[in-house]
Amino acid sequence: MDYQIIPLEIGSIVERHVFQSSNKEIKCGVVWKLGSVLTQIKPTFTKSYDPKIGICIQDIPGGSIGKIFGGKKVIYFSDTVEEEEQEELTDIFYGSHKKYSKNYADVFHDFGWIEVGSESYIFGEIEVIEINKSANIYK
Repeated sequence: MDYQIIPLEIGSIVERHVFQSSNKEIKCGVVWKLGSVLTQIKPTFTKSYDPKIGICIQDIPGGSIGKIFGGKKVIYFSDTVEEEEQEELTDIFYGSHKKYSKNYADVFHDFGWIEVGSESYIFGEIEVIEINKSANIYK
């Protein structure tokens, strides 16, 4: 049996990457408007699940992000990143900096930033449904 974990609120699935350089940090990624998490293992985390905290998708046995829609890129900086550097890194992240043709992660790496984490989360109220492989999956 397959299981689909569906957030009941828009924007409840996020993918986050964390980069560090000396005492500076960038958190960036995508907030998905709609989507779901799929697993072939019956979820047991729901008994202790806190919607305010959510759960890392990698902590759901067999869990992976299903179809996702309406992604919005977001980026946040620690207070130790100067404003001028924030502006340049923001332009690179959103792909609006004409000087760089590589993806943002490669450019950040070229600038000395090290990716220290990459995780996906689901939070908020959720519904878990059993699905049949031949049935249509929620979109």
